[in-house]
Amino acid sequence: MVIKHIAQTSADAIPDALDQQEMERVLASLLGSPLFAKSRRMGSLLRFLMEHDLHASSPPLTEHAIGIAVFRRDPAVYCTGDDPVVRVQVGRLRRKLAAHYASNGQQDPVRLSIPPGCYRLAYQRLRPKSPGGRRPILQIQPFTCLTREGDDFTRGLCEELSCRLFECFEHASTGAGHVLMRVPRGSAKVAETDRGGRYSYCLEGSVRVEPARVRASLRLVDVAQGRIRWSAQFDRNQPYGIATQEDLAGSICQSLAGYFARGELDG
Repeated sequence: MVIKHIAQTSADAIPDALDQQEMERVLASLLGSPLFAKSRRMGSLLRFLMEHDLHASSPPLTEHAIGIAVFRRDPAVYCTGDDPVVRVQVGRLRRKLAAHYASNGQQDPVRLSIPPGCYRLAYQRLRPKSPGGRRPILQIQPFTCLTREGDDFTRGLCEELSCRLFECFEHASTGAGHVLMRVPRGSAKVAETDRGGRYSYCLEGSVRVEPARVRASLRLVDVAQGRIRWSAQFDRNQPYGIATQEDLAGSICQSLAGYFARGELDG
């Protein structure tokens, strides 16, 4: 069985059909996600709508049919005009799907939605962000300490962030086309001859350290274009040490990964 009602709602959508196995994978992934794992009613409704699409012989998908099949309404007395359970729950499902794809499901290859005014699911297959299998490379430059004290802290922060970003990009598959982390051994900057070459993006940073305060300033440079694509400052009002390194690295990683996941590097 092949599902063909794919909604092409953006430039990244590819009008392609889904077969039964892919549909089942999409359903299993959604039901196991945080927003659906603890919501049995939403899971049952989603499963029913998808299974309806998988069976050509299914009866017409109506509010009345959904109320009986999913919400166990008595066919003898059930009146959709008096009982809005289907409309309410479909509205909740519509919002949950949107929330899922705005958070944990940002990189799902297929997205589901329920267009207003109907109960049929729409399916959207997303185009990979990096065509041709190319993987942009992110190089982390050694951070610079701008104060008299703090060289060891700065080196430790760079190392902690490198580990966090490697785990995030390599294992969580964020939206920058499976970014590969490359950390230089020395302190040399990326040469001008490398522009447009093997390094796609370069992360640079500086750190200022005071006895009870730390500030890290970072920027992401598009090496080929020589453009700053992202920059941010991170402050901590606490003594510098390993705990502060971990705290800063976690916040920087979350912010940078979120930027990559939004696909803004493609613009």
